[in-house]
Amino acid sequence: MATPSNYHRVETPAHLQQLLSADLHRVSVLYFRADWAEPCKTMDNVTTELATRWDQVLFLSIEAEALPDISESFEVDAVPYFILLRGHTLLTRLSGAQPAVLSAALKSHASKPSTLASSSHQPVAAKTVYQPGEQASGAPEARGTVAGGAQDDDDEDDVDEESDEELQKRCEALMTQSDVVLFMKGDRNTPRCGFSQKIVGILEGHKVDYTTFDILNDEGVRQKLKEINEWPTFPQLVIKGEFVGGLDVVKEMEEAGELLEMIQG
Repeated sequence: MATPSNYHRVETPAHLQQLLSADLHRVSVLYFRADWAEPCKTMDNVTTELATRWDQVLFLSIEAEALPDISESFEVDAVPYFILLRGHTLLTRLSGAQPAVLSAALKSHASKPSTLASSSHQPVAAKTVYQPGEQASGAPEARGTVAGGAQDDDDEDDVDEESDEELQKRCEALMTQSDVVLFMKGDRNTPRCGFSQKIVGILEGHKVDYTTFDILNDEGVRQKLKEINEWPTFPQLVIKGEFVGGLDVVKEMEEAGELLEMIQG
């Protein structure tokens, strides 16, 4: 099937912003995907077909791992994942390969007239606009926010009595608690995102002895590790105290035979 003219592969955060800003009245479907995720193969065909049927809707395919800044901004922690916007305003979130649900969401939102102001220079309600680099907030399925919630999170962190130096030392201790440490969403028995689940599968497949840390239970560690390792997303794999990378790096190392060499060396 030929790619419809309203279907685009997003290359950079700036490219996404450009596409979304072109028409603030238009409904957009942000489709977060990854080649390794089997359900995405189904949804690739589904989104292409839907784009053909809904030619007034903008469909944007986003490689979740290759564009971590965008994924993190929208709090995407699994694939396939869909976010429907009108302009920059969040309409709804959908997780998983659910063609019927996605189709119903389009019927619900794409046929409705825009409630945005006619000029992009007019004010938009707080916490409803996506801005690159800001963290998203809002519960799945909610007509909540796409960005702007990060400041509230920072305010909450202010009540934490742990100093930055203490947090630094605690993170360093966590990174060296065993030879292999996986900082992930959830734990090895119940991964809470597809990326974490994939790394767990790699480690389990090679019978690696490793420790996990659920970053969802400790916001301080979650944010500090991004700074220490200069890596914006999770999971993060640490071997013998040295940060290795996320899923894409781990997969490349496994395929090259370097992962086990580093663990066993």
